[in-house]
Amino acid sequence: MSGDVITRFTVPSKFLIQAAHVASPHNNAPPFHGIRNVTDRVTDFTALTAQNRALVDGLRQEKYANVIANLDNVKYIEGLGKLTRNAEQLVVEVRSSHEDQIPSKTLPADRVILASGVRTSLPSQLAADLAKIEYLTNETAYFEPKRPESLIVLGGGYIALEAAQMFARLGSKVTVLQRSEYVLSSLEHDISSDLAEHFKAEEIDVEVGVDITSVVSDENGVIVKGNSGTNERTFKASKFFLATGRRANTEHISDLPIKLVSTLHGGFVVSNTLQTSIPEVYAAGDCVANSPQYVYTAAAEGQLAALNALGTLCGREPREMDYSAVPWVVFTSPAVAGVGLDLSEARANGIDADASSLPLRLLPRAIIQQDTRGFVTLIRDKSDDRIVGARVLAEEGGELVMEASLAVRYKVKAKELAAMFHPYLTWNEAWKLAALGFDKD
Repeated sequence: MSGDVITRFTVPSKFLIQAAHVASPHNNAPPFHGIRNVTDRVTDFTALTAQNRALVDGLRQEKYANVIANLDNVKYIEGLGKLTRNAEQLVVEVRSSHEDQIPSKTLPADRVILASGVRTSLPSQLAADLAKIEYLTNETAYFEPKRPESLIVLGGGYIALEAAQMFARLGSKVTVLQRSEYVLSSLEHDISSDLAEHFKAEEIDVEVGVDITSVVSDENGVIVKGNSGTNERTFKASKFFLATGRRANTEHISDLPIKLVSTLHGGFVVSNTLQTSIPEVYAAGDCVANSPQYVYTAAAEGQLAALNALGTLCGREPREMDYSAVPWVVFTSPAVAGVGLDLSEARANGIDADASSLPLRLLPRAIIQQDTRGFVTLIRDKSDDRIVGARVLAEEGGELVMEASLAVRYKVKAKELAAMFHPYLTWNEAWKLAALGFDKD
């Protein structure tokens, strides 16, 4: 019940990120004259993670368990479900463990929705090593009773970077190890390189281009070895955080042959209506192949899968998912956010695109807040002036991205965005200035 959103990652990680913000450099060394250091590192890590656990447990009860308990037509059953058929009837067999030969319950169904989620993906070359050591993942790290004195984070995606900065601000000495040459390697490199520089300014060691060959433990913690080009390197820390991607949970789900995608993430192949290769079976959330993998898209997929699954029983025409304007946020500091296409993606899609960027050192709100890190970028189709995408690197990136999302969703033109009233000394004034930048300096 509640899945990754409440119990594993999103809420517990963002709670600790917000707590760590209290110990950010902006607070530790305020840029305003006459104000002394206003905070110290966390003094009781156990109390902090216990508060996190209590928050998660309370939300799980309030937002999920209590809601289900008040629905007369919903029955909640705990167990491991497996899809199969009894003659022509679709059924779900329920077991307490995968080893059980006989199911405790057999549930007939006209329609089934799969929402089996994801797990941390283990690098194949390290699987044997990882089986011998204790390591942290996004499912366990945010409830640790003791703060790691030092931490190696393996990976350069959003989970890795959010965790690295959070633990560093809470007092751990953090090293990030990334195999590719950039963190957030799927993004254009201006964002990746700028963010890495901000991490280094907080004394977070960001090592890129490192191919890890072994991970072992000793009495002091972990020893990680890898290669940077022709050089062998060794890294040591008291704890090891594995953040090398996620893999869809598709094993032990079905005795029926449901089509899967053969990628590192895996997942159930679905149509635009979220129907799997078995017509009576739908899928939603992170277990869906090639879906955006966000809380809010998973919620929308779950709703649509339910409507389509039941609607087809009544002869209704199914609806399709629309991912054309999905905003996303990486909760680092500064945050990274975006929507739609970046410049290279737009051009790869045959769009005659250009971009306009505004460094935040030119934004009045950033200047008075004394935090001018980052920039905003708009991408437009030059043929019709329509905004097709946006990227943000800013402390308030998560709040900024929604105006850009509306511009992409409703095909707003750059000149229209530039002409809109934007209150002075607000973060969103950045979009007006960036839109003006298409035609003037």
